[in-house]
Amino acid sequence: MMESFLLGMKSNMNICTKILQLAEDPEGLEELYRKEPQDFMASYKDALAENHGSLLLQAWCARLEFNPSRASALAFSDLVLMVFLCLVAGTLYKIPMWTDVTDSQFYPRYVALIPFSAMLVFTLHMKGWVWRRDVWVLGATAALAGYMLLIPLGENISYVLSFLFLPFLLWSIYGIARMGGEWRENAARIEYIRYFGELLIHASLFLAGGGVLLLLAAGLFDLLGLPSRWVFEYVALYGLAAIPLVAAWATDTYSAARRIVPLLAKIFSPLLLILIVAYMVAMAFNIDELFKSRATLLLYNVLLLCVLGTVVFTLTGRREYGEQKFTQVIVIFILVFTMLLDLVGVIAIVWRIYEYDYGFTANRLAVLGSNLVVLGNLATMCLGYFRHWRGAGSLDEVERGLAKYLPIYAFWTMFMVLGVPWLYRY
Repeated sequence: MMESFLLGMKSNMNICTKILQLAEDPEGLEELYRKEPQDFMASYKDALAENHGSLLLQAWCARLEFNPSRASALAFSDLVLMVFLCLVAGTLYKIPMWTDVTDSQFYPRYVALIPFSAMLVFTLHMKGWVWRRDVWVLGATAALAGYMLLIPLGENISYVLSFLFLPFLLWSIYGIARMGGEWRENAARIEYIRYFGELLIHASLFLAGGGVLLLLAAGLFDLLGLPSRWVFEYVALYGLAAIPLVAAWATDTYSAARRIVPLLAKIFSPLLLILIVAYMVAMAFNIDELFKSRATLLLYNVLLLCVLGTVVFTLTGRREYGEQKFTQVIVIFILVFTMLLDLVGVIAIVWRIYEYDYGFTANRLAVLGSNLVVLGNLATMCLGYFRHWRGAGSLDEVERGLAKYLPIYAFWTMFMVLGVPWLYRY
């Protein structure tokens, strides 16, 4: 037993010596830690005591002694505000059930705006209020809520389009609120894209887990012969209203999803490429469907959004897994083939505008404009990837191009929400 103790002491001394020798070599320390993590953790304090002035060893001390539970602890006042905002959002969702306002009058306008407002207020609170800046964001949100009341409901598709594009406009407003004074900087915009991908993962997990829990609860109450409608009328509704806020807090607090988003993008990018090629082959034999069938055109646009999301999250998450040549080649092929599909889709939309009656309707304007906006984004990224492939550019430049393109999405969604309902109101 004494011999094993002495051997352990000798091993720790050897590791301590190695740490001191690598005190100015970040990569060497990382390699040593990965090779012998237990011995490293047992010896780094001794090395720091001998070389207390080393900033690198101090950084390792902070890294290894970091307490996630302490960093993620929510202050009582913050918790109270979170619960309060969730209850307010859920209560607002109940307005049609407690008043004469119908579901069709209320939910299209406010189904996205209510949880967004709660999430926005909590985020601004957690970031620290800066009233000169935040009053503009809150004022814009309040004005948007009032504007929704002015949009008349009817069979006109322009009103439906305004409600459908509203979440994308809210995404832009929330991004400005999160980025604060850095919203013009490319790095802040890219970080917001990464954050939003993680938020989607957390929200999806909460939605799936909460849905299973509610179904089990309702099933158990039914088995006992007890009423279970309240589970869906109250718990489910309040839960849906709370998910965006809680997901935003979880994304800020825990970084588990940071590696999941780019991993999912890497896994699905080859599968998506196969799907795109298969779609192109099928389209070559059924080209008339794209020009005549609205359902085919709609499905094509869903595919376009999936491609855009996969490429963007692969690009912005590459630092988690490194820049792999295979992934870059897959992304380039996806971009090229999708651009070809998008061009065909734009031609099909223009053909429908001039071939069928009613001409340039609001629906066709929305589809054509959205396709052109996405096409421009794909083209920008494709050119950046080609430059990187040829050694004339870097993926950082592709990121910067993506960041500079984001305002185009914001202006387009703003036009669809604020302008289209009045252009096509008759």
